[in-house]
Amino acid sequence: MRGALEHEFEVRLERIARRAASQIAPADLRDPRVHSSESAPYAALQTLIGPLPATADLVDAMIVDSARVTLVDARGREEFEGLPNALDSLARPAFDRAFAGEAAVSKPFVREQDVRRVAVAPVRERGGRVAGVVAIEAEAAYLPALADLSQKLMLIAFVSLLAIAVLSALFVRVAISTARLERRLSRAENLAAMGRLTATLAHEIRNPLAIIRGSAERLGRSDPEARRMADFVVEESDRLSNTVNRYLQFARGEAEPGGAGDAFATLDQTLDLLEGELQARKVTLTRSGERGPGSVALDNDSLKQVYLNLILNALDAMTGGGTLGVTTGGQGGWISVTIADTGAGIPSEKLSQIGDPFFTTKPRGSGLGLFLTRRLVQSGGGRLEITSEVGKGTSCVVRWPERKGAVAT
Repeated sequence: MRGALEHEFEVRLERIARRAASQIAPADLRDPRVHSSESAPYAALQTLIGPLPATADLVDAMIVDSARVTLVDARGREEFEGLPNALDSLARPAFDRAFAGEAAVSKPFVREQDVRRVAVAPVRERGGRVAGVVAIEAEAAYLPALADLSQKLMLIAFVSLLAIAVLSALFVRVAISTARLERRLSRAENLAAMGRLTATLAHEIRNPLAIIRGSAERLGRSDPEARRMADFVVEESDRLSNTVNRYLQFARGEAEPGGAGDAFATLDQTLDLLEGELQARKVTLTRSGERGPGSVALDNDSLKQVYLNLILNALDAMTGGGTLGVTTGGQGGWISVTIADTGAGIPSEKLSQIGDPFFTTKPRGSGLGLFLTRRLVQSGGGRLEITSEVGKGTSCVVRWPERKGAVAT
């Protein structure tokens, strides 16, 4: 826009200067009488350029001789006539080109607190020699219009950017909401699939369990040692059957584990149960922390399942052996159990997905163990926190509110 306005202004100003220069007789510029305001040559030149400022919307018009002295000023300012032209110093390149025989328009300059430009056209003699020039001075009126347009464009740009920012924020918000909805739908689908899988497993496990239990009862009728082992098989079969039933109800949402249990006593029982597994995997057990009342709002079978899942996960993470750290404590009405391993650790980008249904870092894992473990912990009013660092290991902290005045079952 600026280039177009400048070009139009320059063409108009140069055309006026050329027209005025073409009407001046070179002989009048050489006439010695032109320096007198009462002479005929001066009057002729004044009559020629005098009306220009008013008719062409100019600031001033001047005729300058070859010595760059002002001969005639259109505004009749005699104090400028007969002296070196003031515009020559402000627009020297344009005057140099005009005295070289080519019309030119100057760059903008400031004069009398206005931004102005001057067009200079040569007055040529027949031989091509330049006898003088006509200088047309005009205010660059397009500059204020450009400034006003610039402000308006800046305002439009600001409003546009603001609108784009708002639309971008809305788009991001919609994208986030969509992603959350997709995750919820995926989770719902996974839970539904888990429910179907649990129901199938429960059906498949119940039948072998019934056969195992019946066979154990028949074996128990023989010698005392066989009876003792058969009682053990019956007891564990019943416990496994109860566990399967509980998980089936849990997966269907028909019931939540509850009751009361001893978090610390069950932990001891679970560690005793896994003593042989720890030795087989070359894992050293370290225990620390304070022990007090460990009553929580979760039955012992569910507590044992929580510990089994967490400890077996820790053992799987230490394929070449390591240290299993178990820390117990209680503070502010809360009971805590920490199970830490020295395995490979979990990358930070995967840690947030740990506990999601069917997500696992194990080559042959199902991704259900930690999910059910977290659900069991939450059903007792507790929470499960998992932290990990690659190369150093993983730590699982289980916290339950202490159950006051309850008897562990």
